[in-house]
Amino acid sequence: MHSDDRETSDRLKTRADYRREQEQAEQEFQERDRKRVQVEKEYARRHGNEPANDERPEEQRVNPTESKQKRLGHRLNWAIFWLSVLIIIVYVILFFVEI
Repeated sequence: MHSDDRETSDRLKTRADYRREQEQAEQEFQERDRKRVQVEKEYARRHGNEPANDERPEEQRVNPTESKQKRLGHRLNWAIFWLSVLIIIVYVILFFVEI
């Protein structure tokens, strides 16, 4: 019976009430996230884990995903090169071997 009362009160919420609740929850989340980032930066400064120049231009910042993609691309290029060399070697061997 208690759950019926709660369901009735949930049904009586208007869209405006729901939006206000969602906006309030979003604002609380943004505030907690801002404080968390601030605390993490302070911790990094105290423990020397942060780069000395935190105000680097956007062009100089390297995205970790971007660096991983570049490294993977480099490895794939070398793999393609070595596979091509091996294929050529196999053709040369087959050309000179009489069956």
